[in-house]
Amino acid sequence: MKKIVQEIFDSPKRFILFFICSVSVSMIVGVVLYRQIGPTKINEASNVPLLTATSSDSYQKTATTGTTTNDPIMYVDVKGNVHRPGIYAFTDEERVFDIIEKAGGLTAHADEKQINFAAKVSDQQVLYIPQVGEEMPQFVEEVKEKEQPEEKKVNLNTASLAELQELPGIGAMKAQEIINYRETNGSFQTIESLKEISGFGEKTVEKLKNFVTITIE
Repeated sequence: MKKIVQEIFDSPKRFILFFICSVSVSMIVGVVLYRQIGPTKINEASNVPLLTATSSDSYQKTATTGTTTNDPIMYVDVKGNVHRPGIYAFTDEERVFDIIEKAGGLTAHADEKQINFAAKVSDQQVLYIPQVGEEMPQFVEEVKEKEQPEEKKVNLNTASLAELQELPGIGAMKAQEIINYRETNGSFQTIESLKEISGFGEKTVEKLKNFVTITIE
């Protein structure tokens, strides 16, 4: 090996040839390495996102929260058979079901049949949850009477179960009795015909006169 090296350095032509071969080999190796390593690094760099998914999600949540806080805040006084009676804030999109959830849910004695969970609530309203067998207190019915628009009356002959439950003192059971009466006897001819239904006394019918109407076909 030493003899070969010595012969290369002793002969100028052989030395030049050796130098050219060495440079050529180095260039070839360099090109090969560049093609394998260089593009990989570039691709890795190009795959780095400008914004992470977490950043994008956080922005979306912030935007949503900001929209929610712009909704007008109103208050309802929750009484009766809920776990945490009290005054609760709510927005216009929330329903009775949402308010009851905020108040800790219904107690074991609550009468669900008298509650319209899908109804909307209004600012300064009293939301009373009765117990089984209890009728709505007088003060609750008075509040409903004040809140009822003059022009909006429920048609006894066409109203649905949900619409009938919007009447003061009318829960699911009484609303169903009204519908049963219609199906059995036909359309109501007068508002006083309500007295023919069990549970509808003189006082109840008198209170309902300002909130109901009839159309006779």
